[in-house]
Amino acid sequence: MRARAGDFLVLLAPTVVVGVLVPVVTRDDPGAYVPVLLVLLIIATIGIAFGLILLAQTTRGPSTFAVVVWREQPAFRIQPSFRRQCVFYGVLGAALVLMAFNGFRVGHVSVLRVMSYGIIVLTSLFLLIMSVRMLRSGPLLLTAEGIAIDGGRSFVPWDALDLTSEPGTWAVGSPELVRGRRVREFRPGEDVPLEVSLYFLTRVVDLYARQPERRAAIGTPAELERLRGTLTRQVT
Repeated sequence: MRARAGDFLVLLAPTVVVGVLVPVVTRDDPGAYVPVLLVLLIIATIGIAFGLILLAQTTRGPSTFAVVVWREQPAFRIQPSFRRQCVFYGVLGAALVLMAFNGFRVGHVSVLRVMSYGIIVLTSLFLLIMSVRMLRSGPLLLTAEGIAIDGGRSFVPWDALDLTSEPGTWAVGSPELVRGRRVREFRPGEDVPLEVSLYFLTRVVDLYARQPERRAAIGTPAELERLRGTLTRQVT
């Protein structure tokens, strides 16, 4: 399961709209550039503030766990969500493009024009890298055998986890047991932005790592209901 179409829309649309709209609107009326710039800067400021608020929010409940079948075995799937990141980076990209067009308007200063081209190139490169990362993303899955990261690109058996690691960090004590992409340490949300409370997810992983007898029930509706009833939901 990869990023949704709406994630790409939120990420790319602001920059594309600004890049197309501003030159068209200001082409025949140079004086129109200033009010357009002010309006878009206000929108960008609001968007960045909104994005920062979303990035800071961590209240996501266990209801976002899904009961699925993965590689012929029951599993809990936690979907990746890029929406919060996309709101922030999309509006930031639009603001940078606005800055670049402002540099183009000062035609007699060559340094500003070079900087404007550089801003556009770097912004486009960053958005491309972000888009590729989203295309290659996958869910986090919990199974009776272990943890599948990024849709299975890495698979960490329960026995590979280091139970002495500090809370909030999943350290791999036996890297030779890991299959697929190499993993040394995985912090919740670091590689896979998750649409679930990281506090809840960490407690779930810790529970199964320390209580092997409960792993056989992973991926069943009854087990999901039990987790919802026994693990406290994070309140922020």
